[in-house]
Amino acid sequence: MDKKLMERVQKLMKESTVKDNYNCPKCRDLGYTFEMGEDNNEIAVPCQCLSKKRAVENLKKCGLSDVFKKKTFESYKTLTTSQIAAKHKSLKYCKGDFQNKKSIILSGRCGTGKTHLGIAIMLNLIEQGVNCRYVEYNNMIISLKQSVMDELNHLKEMEKLLNPLVLFIDDFLKGKTTDSDLNYIYRIINSRYLSNKQLIISTEKSMEEILSWDEAVGSRLVEMAGENIIYFDENSLNYRLK
Repeated sequence: MDKKLMERVQKLMKESTVKDNYNCPKCRDLGYTFEMGEDNNEIAVPCQCLSKKRAVENLKKCGLSDVFKKKTFESYKTLTTSQIAAKHKSLKYCKGDFQNKKSIILSGRCGTGKTHLGIAIMLNLIEQGVNCRYVEYNNMIISLKQSVMDELNHLKEMEKLLNPLVLFIDDFLKGKTTDSDLNYIYRIINSRYLSNKQLIISTEKSMEEILSWDEAVGSRLVEMAGENIIYFDENSLNYRLK
C-alpha cells in the first residue's frame, strides 16, 4: 500500500477511537478490565470507576431527600467546642473506627446538629462504597405498624432496616413509646447486633435514659458503639434558632 495512503488510514483509525463516547475510556463503561493471569487465562479486574458507580447507586437508594444530601462535613457549622469535638470524632469514625465494625451514637438536645453530622457520616461512607440507609424513627415505626397485617409487605419493610450494612435511625425514641414499639426496636437492634452491622443513631435521649427505658436495647447499643458515643453539652447552640 502507498505510504501516504497508509498514514491516512492510520490517522482515520486513531480519530475513530478518540470519538468513542465512554464515561470511562479505560474499561469502556464495562466496570472491569481484562488482564492475563499467571496461567495465561484472561481474568476480569474491577476498574477504578466501579466504586464510583456503586456510590452513585447507593446514594439514590439510601432514603435521603435532595435537601439532606447537602448536609456534609463541609457545610456543618461548629459554633461551640462541643460541636467542634463532635465533628472531629465523626470524621475520625469515618476514617478508621468504622472499619472496626463499630456503630456511632449522637446524643444531645434539639437543634445541636446531630442529624446533620449523622448524614455527613453516612454520605462519607457512601462515597467509600458502603451500602447505607436513612430512616426517621417515627416514620419507621408507623410503616412497620401499618404493614403488620400484610406479612409479605411487613417482611419487605423489615428487610429495608436489616439488610443495609449501615442504618441511620434519626430521632431515635422521639415521643412516647409503646410495648409494640419496643418489640420492633428490639428486633431491629438485636438482628443488627447479631449480624455485626453498624448503626448511626441520633437521639435526644442520654444513654442512661435509654438503659433505664430498656436495658436489653441500651446495653446492645453501648456495646455496638463502644467509645463512639458523642454527647452535645447543654451549651451547644440550637442551629434552628441562631
